[in-house]
Amino acid sequence: MKSFFGQNRSNLADQIANTFGELKSKLRAEQLFRKIYKQNPIQEVDFEGLSEEVKKWFLNQYDLNIPLEIHELQSSTHDGSVKFAMRLKSDGRLVESVLIPERGRLTQCISTQVGCAQACRFCQTGRMGLLRSLTTEEIVGQVILAEKWKAENPNFQVSSYKQVTNIVYMGMGEPLDNIDNVIESTHIFCDNLGLNFSPNKVTISTVGLMPALNQVLEKTKVAVALSLHSPFESERSKIMPVNIKHPITEVIRTIKEHSKNGSRRSFMIQYTLLRGINDSKEHAEALVSLLKEVSVKINLIPLNEHEGASFRRPDLGRVYAFQQELKKAGMVATVRLSKGRDIQAACGQLIKDKAIKE
Repeated sequence: MKSFFGQNRSNLADQIANTFGELKSKLRAEQLFRKIYKQNPIQEVDFEGLSEEVKKWFLNQYDLNIPLEIHELQSSTHDGSVKFAMRLKSDGRLVESVLIPERGRLTQCISTQVGCAQACRFCQTGRMGLLRSLTTEEIVGQVILAEKWKAENPNFQVSSYKQVTNIVYMGMGEPLDNIDNVIESTHIFCDNLGLNFSPNKVTISTVGLMPALNQVLEKTKVAVALSLHSPFESERSKIMPVNIKHPITEVIRTIKEHSKNGSRRSFMIQYTLLRGINDSKEHAEALVSLLKEVSVKINLIPLNEHEGASFRRPDLGRVYAFQQELKKAGMVATVRLSKGRDIQAACGQLIKDKAIKE
């Protein structure tokens, strides 16, 4: 059977039409989405209002079990973040997902792959290499499983939030390396009868893979976060091998062209600061030059150090001096002190040793 959590509403309507005809196929798909997602996807489904024939067909076609299970978790004593190691039921591999409590919102950082092929030098996940990509239902299932866990564990800080309010594709893997399943998952997240996230509350992070970035810009309305990390081509290529094939100037040109079309999409720049590598005044000035005529918000992230890292975290004075250089030039720049560092749940720290061994 196919997992229901990997189906968008249009595909479900097509399957219903193939079995029962076009008449009422869209209505039946709407009813099923509303009953499963809107009532609560972690509780037993009430099929009232649907014929026995449709109900029987649906239960024979679709699996309503969440395709992941919680293998272990860690909770931060500093900020209340919770990091899950989720086991994929299909093959037992592990991925990590993090719930991050903030004022007025609960963000979930989700994974799209087991490992990552991009090998960015400062990222722990990149050391794993790529084991496999997640399916659509495994991506969507991370949010459903976290909601189920929250409901069953009311004593954690994150459980005081009614629901996850923001999703960031910033966990294990490069989302654009798994473009079809990532785009499909955004459609389910943002369906008003599905999980009903506003597109501007869903952010896909990427190192800048082309032409997959164009697909995200053309087929979704979600926010995009570009992992930049150096404004200089040669230096970025040393830190991030992807830059050799997809130069940052070409990626920025694509974003500029899209912005000129009157899009209201949110663009963010993720810039990890590495001590003595990319944190100088010259880097700030070059970053301003590279991003001129682009409406973006820049997130400055002091490196989250981890065992085996060859780079070091700059002191906060250096970080805020870099921020001031950007702000003097009229850029919107914030310093993001990542949560969950004490449990290795911050950006660049996600890795599962057991996934490497298996």
